[in-house]
Amino acid sequence: MNLGTPIAIGNTARIYLHENTIVKLFNDDLPDSESSKEADKQKFAYSCGLSVPKVLDVTRIDGKQAILMEHIEGRTLGELLFKDMEQAEHYINISVEVQQKIHSFAADSLEPI
Repeated sequence: MNLGTPIAIGNTARIYLHENTIVKLFNDDLPDSESSKEADKQKFAYSCGLSVPKVLDVTRIDGKQAILMEHIEGRTLGELLFKDMEQAEHYINISVEVQQKIHSFAADSLEPI
């Protein structure tokens, strides 16, 4: 499958925007359970109402583990901050609120990280 050029590259995967779906294609050196474990964590976060993309599928593409998720249009807080440093306090407050919300949920059903 030709996914085109990655929109982001991290330590564990390459991220693609393909037909309005985000495809996270994992590196070969990771355990076979990596995509499922990550998808479970993201599904939990989504079920808590956190601002994360909905997982659409966990699959393999060209033999590699992949998570397919919804594409959410928008900018990151970092992008907004660097565009308008005058609003730094406002964006930092948003970041703190998001972190507090994340930490308000007990994720006992998930493996510790």
